[in-house]
Amino acid sequence: MKKTVSAIILTIVFLASTIVPSSACTTIIVGSKATKDGSIIIARNEDGDGPTEAQNMVYHRARTESEVFRSNSISNPNDNTFTYTMPKGALAYVSFPRWSTGVKSNYSFEETGINEYGVAISATETIFNSEQVLKIDPYLVKTGVTEDSVTSVVLPYATSAREGARILGKIIEKTGAGEGFGVAFSDGNEAWYLETASGHHWLAMRIPDDSYFVSANQGRFQQADFSDTMNVMSSPGLLDFAVSNRLFDPQGEPFNFFKCFVADIPHDGTYNYPRVKMLLRMYSEYDYDKNDGLYPVFMLPKEKMSVWDVAKGLRNRYNGTPHDPYENRNPREPYRPISVLRTSLSHITQARPDLPEDIAHVQYIALGMTDLSAYVPFYKGITTIPREYQNAGGQADNDSMFWKYRKMQALVLQDYPRFAPQAHEAIARFEKEVTAGQEVMEAHYLKLYLKDRTAARRLIQNFTDATIARQNRMLAGLIMKISRALGMEQMTNEEYTVLIKKTEALYHFHGA
Repeated sequence: MKKTVSAIILTIVFLASTIVPSSACTTIIVGSKATKDGSIIIARNEDGDGPTEAQNMVYHRARTESEVFRSNSISNPNDNTFTYTMPKGALAYVSFPRWSTGVKSNYSFEETGINEYGVAISATETIFNSEQVLKIDPYLVKTGVTEDSVTSVVLPYATSAREGARILGKIIEKTGAGEGFGVAFSDGNEAWYLETASGHHWLAMRIPDDSYFVSANQGRFQQADFSDTMNVMSSPGLLDFAVSNRLFDPQGEPFNFFKCFVADIPHDGTYNYPRVKMLLRMYSEYDYDKNDGLYPVFMLPKEKMSVWDVAKGLRNRYNGTPHDPYENRNPREPYRPISVLRTSLSHITQARPDLPEDIAHVQYIALGMTDLSAYVPFYKGITTIPREYQNAGGQADNDSMFWKYRKMQALVLQDYPRFAPQAHEAIARFEKEVTAGQEVMEAHYLKLYLKDRTAARRLIQNFTDATIARQNRMLAGLIMKISRALGMEQMTNEEYTVLIKKTEALYHFHGA
């Protein structure tokens, strides 16, 4: 017998009644000699507070005049009022701001983007500095820089990944951090990652070319050679700060950033450790047999990695284990999976240094829950952002790509073991077709761009438009087929919004 819409929603309301919202992410960075094609990759799942927090795609033009950026205090309980005077000469860039900031004085909570120099950012990975260090140098929760602001004030001025980390570090030193975070930067030559140490201190490290790095809502840095300025940057006096405040004894064991500055509590054992452990096992067949958070920081992969290997990691749900909450239909699973329904978007940003800039820099964007979403390539050289990626709001609609994915994902989760295989098959087929189309388009582009760059860019745009049309057809077919099987084909957008919220509350996995 088919379940009615009301019966399904009532069941979800009952089961979800004790779950409260939170925010979290998972980051993967891969050096150029650790990838199959020599590219540099930074990637992250942006896991928001809930399932209605759509991110739209926006192009920012270059600016010659100064202006003032004001935080919109998105996902911040402290009414953060961070402001920043933006210097003249801001670079053009593409980003993915939270939909609700489109009616504010400026966009914010922009999450990821690429600027005209090919510098990319992913901001932020929520982390927590230790209670001990925050008693000495607390976060400036009311006025410090937070996730809401990082991309907006750094990306317009970064001409390299290293400079992006340096700019953010200087802001932390001057205005303070309003919360703990990690931020990834990349360009055609290298990738960097920055972690806060306290309210005014920070450490940034270059990702070794032959290695990868993963993070899951906890600071990850350990050893750091402060004399190696090609690979390490920090706030002035970071080591002296640790020594003078008895966070580190130079006469004892070597300096360890994690032990000095990073919060490590029992909750990490189920919320954060399992995600890092799973990725290290997946990419390096490495099993860390302790439960202390001191996993190796930079790891060599067992095989060189591709965009799709990174996607597999970001889609992980502890597949094939007793800890898979979706296949086992266990929303109270203690291990928080990498793939969750409250993900607003996931990006895999690739820099391929030996290609023309229009196709060298690609952002693969998946909307919503990564396990049930396709990664779609957006090239730096596109000339028009598809309308389906510009118009999502806070309620379900019929047009935006974000809400089409949200509808499909909520439907699948009504009976994941039954419907997920259909979605996985359709997504895999779509991605395979798109990848084949990329190869053809890029070959044509390389033959044409030196003769006629405008015509070459049209190839990119035509490919993008065709990809979006194919994606629309895939999602329409899945939504129709699954909703009919559930007896839910007559649902209104208002009913979908309720269903999505209740389904996400059931599978929320509270606490960063």
